[in-house]
Amino acid sequence: MDETQNNNPSTEGRRKRKLTPFEKFSQTYLPALIGGVALILILVFVVGSILHGFRYRTLVEQLTHEAQIAAQEEKARLDAEAQKLSDEAAQLANQYDYKGAVKLLKSFSGDRKDYPYLNKLIDAYEQQQSTMVQWTDFGAIPNLSFEMLIADPQRAFADEKYGSSYKKNFITTEEFKLVLEQLYNNGYILISLDHLYEFIETDSGVSYFEERELYLPAGKKPLLLTQTQVNYNLYMVDSDGDMVADAGGAGFASKLILDDNGNFANEYVTADGTLEIGAYDLIPILESFIATHPDFSFRGARAIIAMSGYNGILGYRTHAEALKKLGEDAYNDQVAQAKFIAANLKESGYELACYTYDNKDYTKMSTAKIEADMSGWTAEVIPILGQLDTFVFAKNGDLAAADEEYTSDGYRFLESQGFRFYLGYCKDGSPWVNINDKYVRQGRIAVTASNLKDKKSWFNDILDPSAVLSVAR
Repeated sequence: MDETQNNNPSTEGRRKRKLTPFEKFSQTYLPALIGGVALILILVFVVGSILHGFRYRTLVEQLTHEAQIAAQEEKARLDAEAQKLSDEAAQLANQYDYKGAVKLLKSFSGDRKDYPYLNKLIDAYEQQQSTMVQWTDFGAIPNLSFEMLIADPQRAFADEKYGSSYKKNFITTEEFKLVLEQLYNNGYILISLDHLYEFIETDSGVSYFEERELYLPAGKKPLLLTQTQVNYNLYMVDSDGDMVADAGGAGFASKLILDDNGNFANEYVTADGTLEIGAYDLIPILESFIATHPDFSFRGARAIIAMSGYNGILGYRTHAEALKKLGEDAYNDQVAQAKFIAANLKESGYELACYTYDNKDYTKMSTAKIEADMSGWTAEVIPILGQLDTFVFAKNGDLAAADEEYTSDGYRFLESQGFRFYLGYCKDGSPWVNINDKYVRQGRIAVTASNLKDKKSWFNDILDPSAVLSVAR
């Protein structure tokens, strides 16, 4: 053995040092712990990523599904809107309002490129509009005027007091139906006063009437209809004076109502006392005819309905005498029903008019008497109908000849009441119109049995009287 090695103090004196607890932990446990934590973090990250991806895919799928539902709902909405507009446009087109139909279709909220049939309809309606012909001779437009229609000729003609008047001045429901058929077959189309004239009031206070442009289908001729005394007066329907229609009436409808389907109808008491609901006067008959011949009505036009007020209106007892006889509650109910029916008439296109209050001939009446008569209208009818602008002269009256201007105080009073349209009488059956800045005057051709029989020339080119009057006459 080498003595130098045995005598090396550094080797000989070295002793093994004891590890501290921290050093022992650091060398023995820490690497494993770090590895474990790292593994846990990796697992957490991996699992989190998986869960996040799953939630993301779920969210994407949910949003996609919701977007698909929204898209389907929007398409369903647009489909329904397009169908609704096309249906409504067809109704307007049936009444020759092609411009209105086109405007309606162009209001579609979606992209019409996705609904090519809408563009085809627009093109078709614009083409039809281009074929319309302008009508300029407003003075040649006939206004056919009717009294109440007779539902039961046998009862009416046999009436002891008024039978001869009914037979002479009235026509029956069946005859009126024949009139409508002839008018339609002869190319006439029903229009309204509002289609002809516009009353313009400027900011400076100047007012005047202006003729509108009237375009009709080629071969069509304009026509106005008027019915007067639409009151279902008590002497026609009530034989015992209790203000209720009964079997002793003269065969006329007793009231205008809405039936269970919301359509205009009449109440009518038969000779045996049965109360029936049906078409027993002009308005329901006209409505039925237009329903089957929509092209007879130009842009929804209906008739002018003129009423007096001394027996109430539309079959409802709204006059002062009724308040005394029926009592306040029953009277108020009559007023409420009359308001309801009148509002429906206006909404349906009927033009309501005054026929004086007491069915008076104003031709030779003083201004004071005219004012006195109209006081009843103001008190009893205006609260129901509101202020009207059309006045129909009763009993073939007027305040001036057809070719003359209104200048009387009586006219100035009527003007102060808001009347702008005045319907007089065609004394020789020839239509006429008189228009200025203040008013429009027009003549009515009275369609009575005696005129159809004795003045057939009045109806030349309008209808054939001999094909209207019934055998019962």
